[in-house]
Amino acid sequence: MYKPILERADEFFASVMRAQPQNLQCGRGCSLCCHGLFEIGSGDVPLIEEGLEKLHPKRRKMIVRRATEIVAESQHPNLRECSPIEKEAFFERTASTPCPALNEAGECLIYESRPLVCRTFGLPLRNREEYIGDVCELNFTDASDAEKRDAAWDLQHEDELGPEDEFTIPEAIVLIARSRGWLAK
Repeated sequence: MYKPILERADEFFASVMRAQPQNLQCGRGCSLCCHGLFEIGSGDVPLIEEGLEKLHPKRRKMIVRRATEIVAESQHPNLRECSPIEKEAFFERTASTPCPALNEAGECLIYESRPLVCRTFGLPLRNREEYIGDVCELNFTDASDAEKRDAAWDLQHEDELGPEDEFTIPEAIVLIARSRGWLAK
């Protein structure tokens, strides 16, 4: 059920890239959206695990080490149990933290297995007919309202996250690494 949503997101993003390349910086190697922690859903955890499994063990070890450091250094709360105020403070505190899956060149090492939000970030958002707005400060800066509306990802295609489904990418990587025995003892 989740893979078709991911495929729909990839197809939609590609269609916007074809129709409005002038409005998207994403196709030019930008990784701005890969800095700052944010929520992903529980459906993304097995996807990330699949991506980590495919990596060379040295790359996987590097990503797991980075994720472990981020979780420890950021005083990562349990998103499923903290208050909205604690959550907001945590995300503000980690606004410039790079994703542990980025390499030195700013490329995602688990790109084919990236979470849904990573696949749609950069596009304007809407909820059915209600236009919500822009997300990325680099995209759609000179676009018309019609272009923005045409490019807006409809959040109805995503499952609404309940508090029990909220993770960050570093947290998911650490959980996966623990369960798979990839953490150094």
